[in-house]
Amino acid sequence: MKVRLKFIVALGLLTIGVSPLLYAQTDTIHLTVQKAVDLAIQQNLMQKVSELELQKKQEKVGEYMAALYPTVKATGSYSRYLKLPVIFLPAGSPLGTTLKVGSDNSYTGAVSASVPVFVASIFESIRLGKKDVEISAEKVRENQINLAANIKTTYYNVLLLKRSSEVIGQSYQNALDNLKNIQNLNKNGMVSDYDVIRIKVQVENLYPNLLQTENSYDNLLNVLKILLNIDVNTPVSLDDGEVTNLEVAEGVLPTDGWQDANSTLRQLYLSSQMLDIQAKLVKSSNIPSLVAIGSYQYQAQANNFKFSDYKWVPTSLVGLQLNVPIFSGFSVRRQLSQVRISQQELALQTEFTQNNLNTQLQNEVNAINTAVKKVNSAVGNVDLAQRGYSIAKTSYNTGQATLLELNDAENAMMQARLNLIQAQIEYLTARADYEKTIGKELQ
Repeated sequence: MKVRLKFIVALGLLTIGVSPLLYAQTDTIHLTVQKAVDLAIQQNLMQKVSELELQKKQEKVGEYMAALYPTVKATGSYSRYLKLPVIFLPAGSPLGTTLKVGSDNSYTGAVSASVPVFVASIFESIRLGKKDVEISAEKVRENQINLAANIKTTYYNVLLLKRSSEVIGQSYQNALDNLKNIQNLNKNGMVSDYDVIRIKVQVENLYPNLLQTENSYDNLLNVLKILLNIDVNTPVSLDDGEVTNLEVAEGVLPTDGWQDANSTLRQLYLSSQMLDIQAKLVKSSNIPSLVAIGSYQYQAQANNFKFSDYKWVPTSLVGLQLNVPIFSGFSVRRQLSQVRISQQELALQTEFTQNNLNTQLQNEVNAINTAVKKVNSAVGNVDLAQRGYSIAKTSYNTGQATLLELNDAENAMMQARLNLIQAQIEYLTARADYEKTIGKELQ
């Protein structure tokens, strides 16, 4: 029992993906399992991180699309010639062999613009960015599905720990009642002092288990609050009907359509499409590009700093710039080869993942079916154990049974109830894992 409780608490702690708490309140929050899932998706901090990552990828697409707009820039420069440039004159020129040109000071101010007319790499980059957004959106969906499964598992475990505490508490109360009864019988000389000692030992043995179960319940309830980003001091009540009205049903393998809903396979499929676009992006570097250009500039030269006397000369131009790639040292071929290798790796990874998921899904269906059988068997066994305890208690009071038989009946009844709770845990956990694998849509 101790090992089982520690496992449940550890399971809950592993699901925590949050840090600071969002809010605290004194009013009791009433949660059904669906409300808990909805609240987690709204408030879980790591879920918000994945949503921000999606927004960042959307902004990246906007960055790629910005390359389609004109690029305009202004420049200005000043140069001081320490020695003026010269031009060489032919031999025999009356001006000598060289002629100095220009002035000591040179000023230039210009505005230039360029607009892509056809650049294939820009359009492929935009397609690549949009596909990356799709992958990020699928990751957000995957996080929601995983978070929902964690919330459901923790929620049900809290309820079942509460029931475990009630079962052990009832056994503890039964032991106390038996202690009073045996003490009265002992006063009347109907039972020995040994029976009194034995029942006291049983009471003391049950009390630590009761305390540990109650403590484990409180701890796991706090884990659930943290998952929901609720302050641990806020009172929370869960719907007991989620377990008491539990109807178990055997699992059935889904049709082939589940692969389209499985988030892992969807991401692999989107990654394959992304590699196809990446291959086209690499090839686009071999396609000629055409850009429209234009510029307007003022320039002046002088040997002094009398700006009012400067003569500023404007020049302007418009045109088209055609870039035709001819040879790039086989780099494009090497890049394309890397993309094709990545495609082969992804195909093998997809096949491996598909085979693993098929086996995992079969195991989860088997786990559901096994848990259903355990639950049905445990329900009948609880009824038998309760009848056995009633018979043993009556027989002991009439002197037809020993205290050992009464204790055995009590332990058997408690164990039967705990076995039922454990079977229900296994069923709910297996069902949550199954729904996560088939990518069941959130309500």
